[in-house]
This record gives sequence, C-alpha cells and structure tokens, in this order.
Amino acid sequence: MANATENDATTHPQAGLYPIRHVCAETGINDVTLRAWERRYGLIRPMRTPKGHRLYSEEDIQRIQRIMELLDQGIPVSQVHRVLQREDEDATAEADDTPADDGSSPAPGRRPAVSGPGVAPHTADPIANALCHAVDALDVEQLDRAYTRLVMRHGWEGVHERAFLEVYRQLREESRHTPEGEVRLAVFSAWATAALADQLRTALRACEGPAAPCLVLGGGHQQVGGMLLQVSCARRGLSTLPLFDATSAKALESLVQTRSARGVILHGSSQLLRSPELNQVEAILKSPGVPVYIAGSAAPKLAQVESQRPVEVLPGAPLEAADLLWQRLGRG
Repeated sequence: MANATENDATTHPQAGLYPIRHVCAETGINDVTLRAWERRYGLIRPMRTPKGHRLYSEEDIQRIQRIMELLDQGIPVSQVHRVLQREDEDATAEADDTPADDGSSPAPGRRPAVSGPGVAPHTADPIANALCHAVDALDVEQLDRAYTRLVMRHGWEGVHERAFLEVYRQLREESRHTPEGEVRLAVFSAWATAALADQLRTALRACEGPAAPCLVLGGGHQQVGGMLLQVSCARRGLSTLPLFDATSAKALESLVQTRSARGVILHGSSQLLRSPELNQVEAILKSPGVPVYIAGSAAPKLAQVESQRPVEVLPGAPLEAADLLWQRLGRG
C-alpha cells in the first residue's frame, strides 16, 4: 500500500507532471522507496516546484515501472542504474542508425542537420537537446516552459554549466549558413537576454557590498554571454553594475570611486574589435586605475593592449569566470 507522506497539498501539477502521491498510487511503490531510488541510487530525477515538492513526468513513471521489472528479474537495485544506462545507449544508437522515411527528415527526437561548412554538430547533451527543440518551435512561451522544467530538474548551474552556451554557440554557427538559423538565433537571443535580465535583477537584490561596473559591449545576441556572466556573479553574492555602452576612462574612474569598486569587468565580443567603442576600451586599459577583468571572445586581443592597470583574462566558461571574480572582488 502506497504511503505518500510528502506534503504535496500545495503542489499545483502542470500538464504532464504529477505529485508523488499520484505516482505512488499508480505504481504501487511507497514514497520512501522512491526517495531512496532518487537519493541513494540516482535512478530517477523528478522535477521540483519552487517550494521543493517533487513532480514526476510520464517518462519518470515509465522508468519507475521498468525499474520494478528489473528488480522482479532478480537484478540488485545497486546494478539497475547500469542496466538502464546500457538500455538508453542502445536506444540512442538504434535511433542514430534509423534512416529517415523520405531520406530528408531526421529521426524523431533528433535535431535536423544544417548544411554548410563549419556547422556545429548535433550535441548529445540531453539538456541542450531539449533547449534546441524548444527553439525550433520559434515559440518563446514554449522555450520558457522548457527552460523552467530543465532548471527544476537539473538545477540552475546544471543547465548553464555547458548546455545553455552550447545551444547559443550552435545557433550562432547555424545563423551563418541558413536564414532559418538566423531566425532561431534571433528568437533565442531575444528570449535569453530578457530572461537573464529578470534573473539578474532578482539576484542583485540579495547582493551586498560594492558593485563592480560590468561593461557588456556588443548588441543583440552578443550580450548573452555577458548577461550570463553577471547572473553567475550575482548568484555567488558578487554585485555588478551593468553598463551596455563604453564610457570614457575618466567617467569610468569617477564611477569606480563613487561606488568604491575594487575592479572593473569588461565583456567584449569579437564585434568589439571592429567597433568605434574599441578606442574607448583601449583608453580605459591604458589609464591607471583598479584592475580590469576581461571576458568574451575579444579578451585575448584586448589583453595585448599595453596597460597601466592590472589586466586579467577570465576563463571562457561564465561559471568559472564568476568563481574567479568572487575570489578577486567578493572577499574581504
């Protein structure tokens, strides 16, 4: 007899998602066992509501039923994960070998290939795949729902550590070769900059201490990386002051003094190297002042500018860069 004790009375099930008591009733497994399969063995990964209540998808329920079948066959619970992983790999390999019905359509669940030299290959990351399929629909609401579910299931850092930027890079590459790629990039970047701006405003409310000015240079989709870097910093408690236009060296120094900032963050895309703003950025680097921490694809070139202030190039991954910035600016 299932005995779901988790307080899910306040849970509001979304379409296709079910609280733990529903899963217990449908599968006959008690909630204690389900939690053990999740925490101890990593066999299932339910989503979470903002209050922490578990939500299970139809896929989760099917997986639970398959686990029960394997246990009935005498397979120890400690070995079930390996069996499931092998089955998943076999299913993926079979899908990869299945030709399209008309020779042009991809197999279900796979992102269509884009012709043209240098196009990024299809990623095997399931989180990135989910985001890619949401972008393909060109529906911002669907993309927002898919993103929310992924964060609930894998955590914020689990989604952004690799998948978010992987999708962004793939879309940028596709945009260079097809009009459809341009549209997908435009939809994704518009959604991403708005979503990250909302997250940044929320995260900054909890930050204390001096804010480091952060110049994010480059319009449109070029701002995505800089916004993600600032959100990553704010989630670690490091406050930033977003700036989207290059200022003069004197104006920036005045801002640094007013805000008692210990450093300046500069995120520049390769587009910056062909922009009139480059002269202002070089002037900032050549003037004395607090350290400048450079990120983005323009960082290697900017680091070669002869500077009168300390300059450090940040790691390419925004989460790693935020960790380093916290060490440099957020302590003490």
